[in-house]
Amino acid sequence: MNTSETAAWKQGVLDALPITASYVLFGAIFGMLSGQAGLAAWESMAMSLFVYSGAAQFAASSMIAEHAGFWAIILTTCLLNVRHFLMGLSLSPYYQRFSPAQVNALAFLLTDEQYAITLNRFRRYPSDTSYILGVGLSLYIAWGAGTWLGTAAGQWIPDPASLGLGFSFTAMFVALAYYQLSSVVRILTFLLCGAAAVGLTFVLPNGLPVLAAGLLAFAVGYFLPAPEPTETTQPPNAKEVEST
Repeated sequence: MNTSETAAWKQGVLDALPITASYVLFGAIFGMLSGQAGLAAWESMAMSLFVYSGAAQFAASSMIAEHAGFWAIILTTCLLNVRHFLMGLSLSPYYQRFSPAQVNALAFLLTDEQYAITLNRFRRYPSDTSYILGVGLSLYIAWGAGTWLGTAAGQWIPDPASLGLGFSFTAMFVALAYYQLSSVVRILTFLLCGAAAVGLTFVLPNGLPVLAAGLLAFAVGYFLPAPEPTETTQPPNAKEVEST
């Protein structure tokens, strides 16, 4: 890894740092809840390391506690994760410079938060794998570490919901969305799609309201394209390295 790649990786770790703390927290909550659902510590850890999908893991643990069928859990997981298809389409222009093997590896690390952080970066600076790995691996490790802490602390906190931490997850997503709301069209689209997702929860299964709202956002972006900021030739950290 050369100097510029190292600088990009470090910048990714720094940019992800505020979200990393949240990942540890929510990973711990999952670890505690999954233990209450009857999962062993190693099963909770395996789910976090191999599934790596917060919404799907929370849904699966609650369904396991209710003795839901295997295929019902698989279907719910797929529906909740179908939004990754839309995020992948959005990121595809920035991934054109990567090899298929790199794209496949980086796809595993794609989460809502990683998507928001990297997209905000690549709208201003060239995309690079070092930055994506800095963000993605930081969040992945934090989620696994949080799950481990939760499985260990579950015996002392019998009711994690009583801690009142649920809203902090919503607050994190609002903070991530703030950096994307750079025009009136984006603000109106954000409000419209949010209202659509909430309204559709009354008539569609879990996962589909988010997909429908995402398709609505894509339609707005297609018919009302907004000019993107001009991409600089180098990220600021690389310039600083070269100037020294």
